[in-house]
Parts: sequence; C-alpha cells; structure tokens
Amino acid sequence: MVSLRISESLPTLTDQNTLEVTSFCPRNMIAQVLLAALVLGLAAAQQTFVFHTNGTGGVECGKYHRCSTNATCENIKGTHMCECPHWLEGNAKIFCLPHPDHKVWIQSDPHMKNFHNEFASLRSPCRYKVLYLYITDPEKDLIAEVELFGENFLFTGGDYFLTNLTLSTRIFYGTEFMRQAMGFEGNVMKDVDGEGYSYLLVAKSVEMEFSDESDSESKSDIVPEESPLLLYTMDVEEDVLDNLLTVKIYGLGISIYFRPPSKGEGLNNLQLPLVPGAVFSIDDTHMKKVNIEKSQYNLAAWPQGPSLADLAKSLKVSKPVYIQYLMLNNSLPIIPVLDPEPICHEIDTSFQEKCNSTEIQLYMLKTCPSIYADKTFLECLTEKNTEEEYVSAQREFFLDCELSLCLKDAKACEEMKKDMPIRTKCPLPKKIEELDCSSLG
Repeated sequence: MVSLRISESLPTLTDQNTLEVTSFCPRNMIAQVLLAALVLGLAAAQQTFVFHTNGTGGVECGKYHRCSTNATCENIKGTHMCECPHWLEGNAKIFCLPHPDHKVWIQSDPHMKNFHNEFASLRSPCRYKVLYLYITDPEKDLIAEVELFGENFLFTGGDYFLTNLTLSTRIFYGTEFMRQAMGFEGNVMKDVDGEGYSYLLVAKSVEMEFSDESDSESKSDIVPEESPLLLYTMDVEEDVLDNLLTVKIYGLGISIYFRPPSKGEGLNNLQLPLVPGAVFSIDDTHMKKVNIEKSQYNLAAWPQGPSLADLAKSLKVSKPVYIQYLMLNNSLPIIPVLDPEPICHEIDTSFQEKCNSTEIQLYMLKTCPSIYADKTFLECLTEKNTEEEYVSAQREFFLDCELSLCLKDAKACEEMKKDMPIRTKCPLPKKIEELDCSSLG
C-alpha cells in the first residue's frame, strides 16, 4: 500500500491507476477532511501519483539560485552561499535536515556527498546502486532490506543530471512479508507567463507484494489495515514550496527528497533557481540497527569506515577510477524487482564475468570511462547527434571498450577506435585516442 498525505492539494483522477494533484493554494478544513478520506480509500489501488507544484523556494542567493525555505543566504568571503541554520545540516540548496540523521546527497552534474561527507562524481548514463541496507530489530522480530538506485541522463552540453531514483524494500515482520518498489522522476517547465517554473513530480509503483505464512490465502498487492507492515510502506507526499517529491518509510526512519531536472530544450539545468538533486536520510536510531557486514554501502560509504579516497589508495588507483569500479561492481540488484536496461545490463554483467579479476577491471577503468566523462567528447557527442543516437552510441562504445580491454582483443580495440569517430561524428576521447591497441595482443 502506498499512502498519500495532502493538506493543500486537490486531486484529479486521470485514470484508475493515477492520482494527479495540483498544489497551489490552501483549501478549507472541510475540504481537507473530505480529501483525506478520498485519498485513503484510493491508496491501495493507486499505481502512479502525479503532483504539479510551482513553489518559489526560499531566498535568492547568487546570480541564479535560491535556497531551500529552511535555509539562509550568507556572504562568505565575497561569495553568496546558501547555509543551513546551526540546528540543521545538509545541502541548503535542496533541503536542511536534523544533525543526528545520516544523509547521502546527489546534486547537479551529479555530485554525491556520502555518509562519510565525501564528494564523488557520478558520471555514468547507466543505473547505479547508491546503497543496500540490512536492518534488524530482534525485539520486533523484524528484518528489513532497503536498496536505492539512481540513474542519470546526459543532457546537451555534456552534463549529467539525476533523473530517476528507485527505492526497493523487502520486510520480514514475524510471519508477515512485504516487498515494495517505487520509482521517482519528474520535469521542470517554464510557466506560461514566463515569470516562474512549474514542476511535475511523479511516483510510480513498480511492485507491491504482501503475504502471511500463517495464512495460505493472504498473498495480495494490498497490505491489510490491521497489519504492522503498514508502518513500513512508502508514504508519498509533495513539498509545494521547495518543489520536492518526498518519500518516507516511518517504521525505518527513512526519508527521500527528490527534485528533478528539466528535460526540455529551453532550460539550462545549471541555472535553474532551485537546484536539481536528491537526498536519502535515515535517522540515527535506525542507523544503529543496520548490520554492517550484510549491507553494501558502495558509493554511500559507511560513516565510521574508510573514505573512498582511502579505499582507492589501497588499490593504487585514483578516486574517479575507484568510483567507476564501485558503480559497475555493485550494480546488480539484491532485491529483484527492477527490469535492467539491456545494454547497461550487459555492461554490468560483462564487467563481473569477463573482466574476471580486480586487476583487469581496474586496468580497463583507467581508459574506458573517458567515454562517459571526457567533457570535450560529451559536448560534441550531444551537439552533433540526436538524443536517441548519442544515448545508444555512448553505451555501446563503452561496452566495446570494456570487452576489448578485458579480453585483450587488439582487433576489436582497433575496430572500436575506427568506428567511434564515424558514428559519433566526434574526435575520440583523449584516453581512447592514446590507447595502444597493439599492446593488447
């Protein structure tokens, strides 16, 4: 079951699986009560929630941006910066949250700030795992698994932005079991009057399964109202001021805040007043219940553990190479609810099966990720090709590069270097140009 709480919104049923909400102004209390009853009655049946908001956020700060509503703009050494108040922390251009919470931020082109308060650049067009948490609470006979994936899109100009998040859970509570997955996306458009921006925020149910081993006929896609698992379902809301899609799992102390980029041609995502991005947050109480050995922190990095830079140093590679290693090595879902994108799935499985040692994997990653990250190449690629052309070409050439280096296939390497400029209409990325294919034979 997905529940929806609305205090200032008016829903419109667009079809039997979609609840559309436009949020602009408060309604009276009677309307709110009627609305709450309507939403609760529909919650079990809804598959997609669509919100329309046009909030302005907080105060202006700098040439382009505005802060979140719970932040201030400060002049720090001549530079205007959004800052959280002292009792909160976080990225003040997205949202400020309480200090005890543990947070992972993904912002702009897109840069992650992980649990370790360390930055990582996530330059990839394929889905990547942010974290997998294994949470236990023996007093409640509870085991909870939480898995979060992000997916970026390469926009014209060579910049990536986070466009999709997928949150999956698997909950065991006594004799009851629940599996749930939701995807989050959206868009930003200029208002008709040209004065502001309108946001489209979308939450899509990917899967919902409930069962009780004490009742052979209990299997359903609806969580019964009397079940304690209701507290562990995803609660979807919208922040009408900061234009954020918010998702909460109250029983696990988990929150997600997501603001999409603009997918249109006319807006520059780097100059939007409200910065695109997302934050995953888990409160300190539930973080202490996480089983470190069974969890995968991947890019998120365990707060008390080594940093990504330290781990990269231990493997004698640069931090960007190690980040790409994590994005590929831990890319397959543990909770099997996601349909993989075919080429990206082949890239992921080839990395783990055909690049059959850490040494070979790291060797490949010193060269091939330039197809994802070489700024000059990306600018040319997105300018001279249609979206459909450059999306497929970039992934296919990464796969070609991966296989030729991991399998030490000199002929395939030469063919890749010959074909790539023809198909992309662009010079080769610098590291691909410098690659000596003859050394592979």
